[in-house]
Amino acid sequence: MLPLTRVDHVSFATHSIDDSLRWFERIFGAREVRRMPNTAEGYTFAELEIPNSQVGFELIEPLGEDSFVARFLHDRGPGFHHITVEVESVDAAADDLRANGVEPFGGVRGSGHWRQTFIHPRDSGGILVQIVQAGK
Repeated sequence: MLPLTRVDHVSFATHSIDDSLRWFERIFGAREVRRMPNTAEGYTFAELEIPNSQVGFELIEPLGEDSFVARFLHDRGPGFHHITVEVESVDAAADDLRANGVEPFGGVRGSGHWRQTFIHPRDSGGILVQIVQAGK
């Protein structure tokens, strides 16, 4: 069992952060907290705050046709992409996964402020799960 600290956010893939943001603003009263490109991974993300929500929301948009977000949109269309959960130790979480017959997808990576691994959708009933250890 993974000892979760909390659910950090849910992420939605979109062709246009601006278009999706207008929908989230209109329906949920969301506001954009931060937007940043991740050029190494080929996408831009926007963090949203929704009133009275205990969970963060994120919109991700591809920067080009070669990114994982572009492939996701091509294969599945816009919508739910992943859920991110926080743990105290991503290494311990990876060990727990292995003990339960699940190999962490992509290994454990990152350093300092943000370390992460993933559970592949084939191992979780179709949902990509990002497991993070956020530095304090």
